[in-house]
This record gives sequence, C-alpha cells and structure tokens, in this order.
Amino acid sequence: MSERSSEQDWCTLNLKHYRTLKLAVPPAIMALFITTSSLGQNQAQEAAGAPLNDLTPDQRTRFDFGRTAYLHVFTAPEGLGPIMNQQSCGACHNRPIGGPGNISVTRFGVIGKEGGFDPLDALGGSLLQKESITPACAEVVPPIANITAQRVTNGALGYGLIEAIKESQFLAVQASQPAGQQGVIQYVPALEDPPLSPLRVGRFGWKAQVATILTFSGDAALNEMGITNRLIPTETAPNGDAALLAACDDVADPEDQPDALGVEFIDRITDFQRFLAGPPQTPQSGLTGETLFNNVGCNTCHVNSYTTPNDMSLEAALRNKQVKTYSDFMLHDMGIAGDGIFDGVASGRMMRTPPLWGMRNRDPMWHDGRVAAGTFSDRIKSTTPGNQGVIYWHNQFGSQAQASAQAFFALSQQDQDSIVTFLDSLGRLEFDVDGNDVIEISDFNEMVLCAGSGVKANHPCAIHDVDQDGDIDSNDFDVFMTVFSGTTINDCNNNGIADMQDIFDGSSFDGNGNAIPDECETCIADTNSDSLVDYMDFSQMLIQWGPCPAPCMSDFDGNGDVNVQDFTILLINFGNTCGSP
Repeated sequence: MSERSSEQDWCTLNLKHYRTLKLAVPPAIMALFITTSSLGQNQAQEAAGAPLNDLTPDQRTRFDFGRTAYLHVFTAPEGLGPIMNQQSCGACHNRPIGGPGNISVTRFGVIGKEGGFDPLDALGGSLLQKESITPACAEVVPPIANITAQRVTNGALGYGLIEAIKESQFLAVQASQPAGQQGVIQYVPALEDPPLSPLRVGRFGWKAQVATILTFSGDAALNEMGITNRLIPTETAPNGDAALLAACDDVADPEDQPDALGVEFIDRITDFQRFLAGPPQTPQSGLTGETLFNNVGCNTCHVNSYTTPNDMSLEAALRNKQVKTYSDFMLHDMGIAGDGIFDGVASGRMMRTPPLWGMRNRDPMWHDGRVAAGTFSDRIKSTTPGNQGVIYWHNQFGSQAQASAQAFFALSQQDQDSIVTFLDSLGRLEFDVDGNDVIEISDFNEMVLCAGSGVKANHPCAIHDVDQDGDIDSNDFDVFMTVFSGTTINDCNNNGIADMQDIFDGSSFDGNGNAIPDECETCIADTNSDSLVDYMDFSQMLIQWGPCPAPCMSDFDGNGDVNVQDFTILLINFGNTCGSP
C-alpha cells in the first residue's frame, strides 16, 4: 500500500458505505478522461451474462438478436406447449440471463428388480412437463414410476468456449486420471448431424447427454417449451397420449419458423449461447486455496482449464482462449448421492462433473438443489444435519469423490476456509468489493485505499490488481474506468486530468468519498458556515451524534446517522478554510 493510502486507512475507515451514483456513461466519453496508455495490455473480464470480448460487429448483433429471442415469452398461438415447463429460455436460465437458476424439473422412470431402467418413453418420460396450456392437457408422473428426481437448471455461460474444446483434450484428461477416479466419456449424436455420422463427446447436461449448442437449443425448445423445430419436428404427447395431443395442439409443425431476417429461433438462441462469456474469476490465479484444492484431489475431476484450438474455422473470440471451467465434463460415480436416472452410458449413480466457474453466485447447488440458502461457506463445507454443504455430499458411500472430500475435512479450519475463498473467487468481478455486480464509487474508494505495491493474490486488495503484477497502479485504474458505472468523470479543477484520476494519483484529496476533489467543494464539515472547520463544528457534531434525519448538518456522508464515519471526515478536514467551487 502507498504511504498516502496507509495514512488514510485508519481515519477513512470503510468508504464503501458512502452514497454512490449509478448512471451509465458511454465508454467513449469515459475514455476522454483517461490520460495513461496501458489499455492495450489490460482488459477487464467479461461479466456473467455479457457477450465475449472481441466479437465482431456482426457477431455482436447476432448475440443481441439471440438475447432478445432467449427472453421471448412464447404463447399458445405461437406453438407453446401443449405441455411445457416454461415459456422462455430466460425463465430458467436467469441468474444472470444465460446462467443457472433455481428452477428445477422432474425426471422419472422405473428401476427393475435387476437394476434395469425404463425411462417410460411411451408414457411421456423421462422428463415431466409440469405445465400445460389447459388443464385438460396436463401431464403427470405415471403411477408406475418408482423413481423420480429433481434437476436444477444448468447454466449456459461460456457454452461457445466449452463447445470449442477439442475432444482430444478430454481424452488426455481421462488418461491422466488415476484408477478408481477415472471419468467416463459419454458419446452422443448431434441432432444436426446427418444420419450415421460419428458420435461426439457429450459435454452439456447433468448426464453429459448433449454434445453441441444447437442440439441443446433444439432439444430444450421442444422439451421445455413445446416448440417443435427442424431438429425435432414432432410434438411430445402428454403422457404419450396421441389422442390428447391431437385435441390440445392445433399449431402446424414445425412451430419454429424463420423471423423477418430469415433466421429460426433455435439458431438465434444458439448464437446467444455461443457468444456468451463465461463467468469471471478474481483473482485469476495465485490463491492459496486453489493449491489446497488441488492438493486434496478436487482437481482430478474439477480440472482447472482447457485451451481452445487456434483453429481459423473458429471465431476469433473463441480461438486460442484459456477456458477455466473447473470440470472434466465426464461422468463420475457419485454413489448413493446420484439421482437414480439412467441416460445412455450414464447409470443412475453417475453425474457429469459440473463446471465450478461462477460458483459464488450459485444457489441452490447440487443436481437436485438440496444445498440451498445459508452463507456461501455453509453451502460449501457445512456438515450440520439438514444443512450439509456440497463437499459433505461428495463423501457418500460409493462416490469416487470420497477420498477428496475426506481429505478436505481433515484440513485445518483455516485451510478449509482458504478453499472456500478460492471457490468464492469463481464468478467474482474485478473491483466489485461489495459483490453487487456494479462497479461504482464505493469500489473506487476501496481501490484508492489499496493503491500501491506488495499486493499478493490472497490479500483483499487483489480484487483491484487486474494485471496481477502486485501493484494497484494506473494500469488498473485505466481498466477500472472502462467498467465504471458512474458519471463522476469531470475535471472540476481544470487541470486536464479526470477528477477520479487526481484522487487516485494523490494529487487531490476526497475526504467524503464522493469522487469529487475536496478543493472543488465548499468547505466539507463546516456546519456553521463560518468558512472554517474548527471546534465549533465538532461541538455541533456532538449535539447531533446518533440518528439524524435529513437535513442534518453533521451527517456529512448522508446516511441518516452521525457516527464515526462523519467524525473521520471532520478530522480529515479540521483546520481547513473554505475554498470556492
């Protein structure tokens, strides 16, 4: 930390509680106030739900059209139903758009005496469509079913990057895994491929039952919304009842027809998911918790990263990119913690390793949502009955992850917490101190306090060290300005440098944390307007100490309470005479 920052730390306390502004500013205007030239090297990570960096204008347009389609709410005249689970893609993939959700669907089937599984296809299985356009068309779990399971919505974040990973990389990972923990690759057809085409490596879905984004789009359009399309042109009959289907569905198939530009719905949402960024990770490397995560063997299945091929047939935004998913995308035996549903080579005990990127924003967790609510730490490591975390559920009879889970619980509490901190970095935006996914003045104030050198990955200030060079410096400030949501980018002292850069560099001071240099404001903490901050103002503060509704002269930060933060502002400005705005 710089000398200036360390001197402020004791008196400024926690500036993130000061009032903030959140109005959007065009990046082009913001760039006018950036006086250094490091942006060519540094770039902020994409936020979850945002498009990939480096899309061409045409690709960005396709992403935007796809996003609109993803949010489109279908109606019965458009072909919705007659049975479905939701009316739009975004209704399930909603945290954020394209991400995971808290909505679950039901799978069912019959497990025979000898362990065989019947998905009850003839009765509408194995997926239950729980909604219908009219009650008469409703589907139910057949009474013959003796196994049901809930499935929480998977996220589609970074699907284009995942799809771009070469199959040979999965094979190499599989070959490196030790006996007893080796994953099973599910080979499946892609619906868009011609008949008799080679099978592909499944990588999407809880059972790795889907290989491509387009297949995922066509399958979900039909099975989740009842929209027939060129890949699956036949409607699903409620519980397999063809007569009931005929009575309930009067929209011609396929219901997915080209839009005004000649593009079909499933292609629109495929574009959106293909160009959708993966979740951020901050800091991107160096956390002690990741080393411990690897040491206990979690990375055997939750493989850190892949690199997409430098293949000219791929879009530049998808080409030669590191993809830090923390998954091997294979099936693993989870023992009695599996869901009981068979799918292809996946037994009822097998589940695909879920990617961990974006984990900090995931609630509920586990394939059936059994891990929910509580703190993030609880959802990871709790062993409290009725409130067990995900690592507890890895430690079940027959699970390939038992050894790793047991190794985790053998660690000290400090080391366990370090792993939780690492997992909490998965989905965290740079600069976002309070975790509200908005980069605002409170985050800037914290960055000012952190300015300087000697910042390691485990330090809280590392959230601001975008280039991870150990310094919170002008390079990081430049990147901050590209993602800042506020409007305070003026040059009130007319020195040709943005006010916020003056404050960051230390050439101006901002005692009340509003991103306006103090020399541009009337005398802060001058409660009696005598142009001097002195003992009279201190006396006024003592009189008004505590809850103090507006207007309140001593409530300098405007939070409705005269407290130690306001006292700090008075101390910082004590002895000042009033300047002119």
